[in-house]
Amino acid sequence: MKYYLNIPLVLLLLLGIVQVSNADTTKMKLIKGGCFQMGTPQKIDYHSGIENYRERPVHEVCVDSFYIDIYETTQKEWADVIEGEINVHRTAHHGEDLPMDHIDFPEALRYCKKLGKRLPTEAEWEYAARAGSTTLYPWGEKISRRHSWYSGSAVRKPHPVGTRKPNAWGLHDMIGSVWEWTSDWYGEHYYKSSPKDNPKGPKGGSWRVIRGGSWIDEANEIRSGVRFPGMQDGTEHFHVGVRCVKNK
Repeated sequence: MKYYLNIPLVLLLLLGIVQVSNADTTKMKLIKGGCFQMGTPQKIDYHSGIENYRERPVHEVCVDSFYIDIYETTQKEWADVIEGEINVHRTAHHGEDLPMDHIDFPEALRYCKKLGKRLPTEAEWEYAARAGSTTLYPWGEKISRRHSWYSGSAVRKPHPVGTRKPNAWGLHDMIGSVWEWTSDWYGEHYYKSSPKDNPKGPKGGSWRVIRGGSWIDEANEIRSGVRFPGMQDGTEHFHVGVRCVKNK
């Protein structure tokens, strides 16, 4: 009798409607759920001269607990998981422990799914990056070469993951190194209507949100609150990598 009762579940699993996650969490950090102030109160110009209105208004957001990768995905990890589907050598800088870049959005989704994980929401990403801070950077109000690879510290090249100091929650390279995909569609004025609990971004759009900045960017472009539109096909943003999360 039990055999017949399980048939519908088996069919759902085969169809991919129900997913069972067995993701390895040994290289992940459990982030306890909570509330924080999302966004940037200060008016700051990006390097392009555009004001950071997309980071306002500051608003309270609450997220559930989740696991997040401690490090950005390396080129070796990418090659091991993707197994030749996508050419790892398309990146301009090669090294097994360097962060993988030139990743477009569908590829980032597929990579995390293969590991039994998913992409973080924009709110989850900022909550983890801030690590309880309310300052421009997780460590304070000024850029720090000890904590981040950016244009002032990277000397025009990427560096191995985990070689800068982590934030207060033990996460490396949340600021700088390479941009990171989130699952949210990008909306310049989304913060004006964002729900308080577990926001997931607008219902649609033309771009997905990328976060964190890269080794080639200026200090004011890699703050905790900075958010940029990332082209889904990767044709515009080359220094974009991936960091996965998993539900608790």
